Amino acid sequence: MMTIGRCAGLTALALIAVAAFGLVGCDSDGGGVAPAQTGSVSGTIVHAGTGLPLGGVQVTIGGVTVTTNASGEFTVNGVAVGQQVISIQVDPNRGLVVPPGVDLTVNVVGGQTTQLAAPINLIDAVDVPPQPPS
Repeated sequence: MMTIGRCAGLTALALIAVAAFGLVGCDSDGGGVAPAQTGSVSGTIVHAGTGLPLGGVQVTIGGVTVTTNASGEFTVNGVAVGQQVISIQVDPNRGLVVPPGVDLTVNVVGGQTTQLAAPINLIDAVDVPPQPPS
């Protein structure tokens, strides 16, 4: 009887050792390759003339698109690390555009949320000067 008890105990220890060995060898994605670094970007979009927040505006950064809430706020998660372009899409019926010459880039830092220093201001499309003839 003592032999059966020892065998069961040794078998249990062997199973625990195999399970522990398997867990030690695994990483978070199971493939041995580190996941791509991403970060987040937060900001606000407002009307330049009134200062009022603009909800329902689409913001795309690094291929990830979100829509501003009623307070004009947005957070884009899962953005690749590095210099990224911010793209703004507004319903054409609203007649709003990003003013010419505005730099819409952001440096995304891995594992962090980058807060834009100032709101993104949109203006009425009629306020944009016409393009000079070419």
